[in-house]
Amino acid sequence: MAASKRIATIFRMVDATFLGLLNLVRFLTRFLPPQTFLAAADYIGYAMYYIRPGARKYILETMRESLPDVGDERELVHIAKKAFSAPIKSMLDIILMERHLGTVMDRFIVNEEAIALYDRETAAGRGAIALSPHIGGVGISFSLACRVGRNLTPVAIDPQNTPIPRYLRAMAEISQKLGCDPDVPVFWTGKDTVAKISEHIRRGKCACITFDLAGGTVADFFGRPTAIASGIAHIACDTGAVIVPGYIKRNERPLEYQYVAYPEFSYTLTGNREADVESVLNQVIEIGETLVRQAPEQWIGWFGLRGWRRRAEKILQDEMKA
Repeated sequence: MAASKRIATIFRMVDATFLGLLNLVRFLTRFLPPQTFLAAADYIGYAMYYIRPGARKYILETMRESLPDVGDERELVHIAKKAFSAPIKSMLDIILMERHLGTVMDRFIVNEEAIALYDRETAAGRGAIALSPHIGGVGISFSLACRVGRNLTPVAIDPQNTPIPRYLRAMAEISQKLGCDPDVPVFWTGKDTVAKISEHIRRGKCACITFDLAGGTVADFFGRPTAIASGIAHIACDTGAVIVPGYIKRNERPLEYQYVAYPEFSYTLTGNREADVESVLNQVIEIGETLVRQAPEQWIGWFGLRGWRRRAEKILQDEMKA
């Protein structure tokens, strides 16, 4: 009991610290240019790379396996250092867009083919599934879409189910103010989430869904069994909606984002639910790996991969015992 109280107290302190940092950075954006914050994120990332030898070793080993096209060890180290700053930049994306909204939208590079596909599917009343791994500006992806007139509802973890609810709730509120579907701003993950999203898409709407999260389905991801979320495959089987892969890439120029689209992929449903889910999920994973390899330094999933693989080991062990 005492240990549980201590843990709860620590989480509250962490939550308060994150919330305080969020408000401090929002205040400082009034006086400091975006480059200052982005440079600070890089320096913090580099520092974390050196002071966390265990994480550094694991990420380098994982990147060697996952990024076969990167043969130069120096380039791999550079990518790893940048990856350590990716979670910080994900927070900054939202804060900087709030402060520099006009500039962000002026510099936003839209993919016209993706826009045309969105318009085609919604005009036909079919809806669509936007597949977006946690790469680059994933936290502002739906806001950018809404700002160009294409409503997109993201799926997110309910802040109340995390150790930092106040911080995440504050971030969600900022994101929604920047742009969201006024009818359905967000789907919080939960027991009925798949059914709600499927119904949303059947009404001709679009939802932004990812797969690179801890889940209960074991599949090969970057060559190893990994426990990931399979909701996108279930929703595809429920709706038959087109899946449009892509991500918001941060370009070198500050405040410049680009929607990088991957060609839509088709899938055939056989009526065998288990086989269909597995088939769609495998296609999603294959494309997800391709997208990550395009911008590995901007993917925040490197830091969760070890835990997802350990979870997969436990699931497989439990299945063998049963």
